[in-house]
Amino acid sequence: MISTKYTGLLLGICAFALIMLLPLPAGMSFEAKSAAAVVILMSIWWITEAIPVFATAFIPLAMYPLLGILPADETAANYGHNYVLMMLGGFFLGKAIEAQHLHKRIALVIVNMFGISRQRIMMSMMIATAFLSMWIANVTAAVMMFPIAMSIISKEEETVSGRSSFGTGLMLAIAYSATLGGLTTLIGTTTNLILIGILEKLFPEAPPITFFTWLKIGLPLVFVLLPVFCFYLIRYFDIKGDLSQNDSVIKEELKALGKITPGEKRVIYVCLLAIFGWVFRDDLVFGNVVIPGWASILGLGEYVHDSTVAIVAALLLFMLPATKETRLLDWKAASQVPWGVAMIVGGGYAIAAGFESTGLADWLGNQLVFISQYPFFIVMVLVIGFVMIFTEFNSNTATANILLPVLASMAVAAAINPLLLMIPAAVASSLGFMMPAGTGPNTVIFGSERVTVADMVKCGFWLDLISLLIVVVMMYFIIMPWLGFDSALPQWAI
Repeated sequence: MISTKYTGLLLGICAFALIMLLPLPAGMSFEAKSAAAVVILMSIWWITEAIPVFATAFIPLAMYPLLGILPADETAANYGHNYVLMMLGGFFLGKAIEAQHLHKRIALVIVNMFGISRQRIMMSMMIATAFLSMWIANVTAAVMMFPIAMSIISKEEETVSGRSSFGTGLMLAIAYSATLGGLTTLIGTTTNLILIGILEKLFPEAPPITFFTWLKIGLPLVFVLLPVFCFYLIRYFDIKGDLSQNDSVIKEELKALGKITPGEKRVIYVCLLAIFGWVFRDDLVFGNVVIPGWASILGLGEYVHDSTVAIVAALLLFMLPATKETRLLDWKAASQVPWGVAMIVGGGYAIAAGFESTGLADWLGNQLVFISQYPFFIVMVLVIGFVMIFTEFNSNTATANILLPVLASMAVAAAINPLLLMIPAAVASSLGFMMPAGTGPNTVIFGSERVTVADMVKCGFWLDLISLLIVVVMMYFIIMPWLGFDSALPQWAI
């Protein structure tokens, strides 16, 4: 019997060959058709995982030069893009937090503050996970919080026969809060960086979405979604009561950590420096009041980038001592960061570059011009809903890489500001709560064998609908007006 992966492998190759053999559609260049063929090939292989998803991201490096889409040097530059380096810097910060066991202290301190009530424990674990996920990859946050949650569940199950609904709910709470926390900052989840990199590739004259700008998008969403999710999970799993006589589990683990170490303190200082560097790099504008950023004050506005801050922070981690014999981060630990994820982001940027350089983006826009007949609100609802369904069966990074360039073309065709579709779509690509493949944290928790597919589908279905409603309302009525994004097609997108 042929496996799904081999089927996907052959299907992708056949689809690529078929597109290349078909006659050129009206108005499309050969290079644009070639770029479309490569994107279809990558999409099929990403969805079916015919080869490792990270390896699929390298296809443009091989195919773009051979098909005359982009020269080799221009294609390769996408994999060393500023935002790829920013992501790597964020990974190094996360690995240093893990190496110094700071993540466990943060989580336990937050949980300890809320007491032994099952409801409060679930809430505090969600807050701790979301907070960690703001600054490190959401998958990493889920992995870090998993053993802490398991220790609590083990104590819980000592007093009940078999698995409890509290244990299942807490596992899902870790996955969902890791996903939500990642929405808050640019480095929290890969899809955020994919969005701003693709935006820069397709619309070089567009105003940049900085770290501070994204906080205005992510923070309001998480402040609403996180408590709603917590309330829903508590009600859905009927969480109530205390952890019986095991109220000391958190205090015992916190006590076992001992006093905060010099290494932990220094990682905190480096993280705070990075956060300060990201938030205050550009000028902060509040109406008529402008607070100059440090880059402007130093006259370096055209030279530095958020990636500069990330790499400076990473170098400090390699330089500063944790003890007399060790540094905050060594290369053995650093080599374990998910380099493949960074390459997926680079592959997404290469796709966008192919769309732009070959005119494929313009051709798609002309085919999608009928979208302009529909009210923008309806278009936004359909886009967010479609992306959320698509990402349930596909990785969120692949979803963003595949759909964002298409949505950018669709927005231009409909004479809509591309940001009004691309930003909600990037957010929606991280909001898959029904399936293990929906997000990285879902996969982590499912792999623990503490949650079944049925558990995730039944619970996640309503969370998907709740997320759709909240994201649409907040994006349309609050966030986009607050950011001053007009619905009309801006000059930089023409």
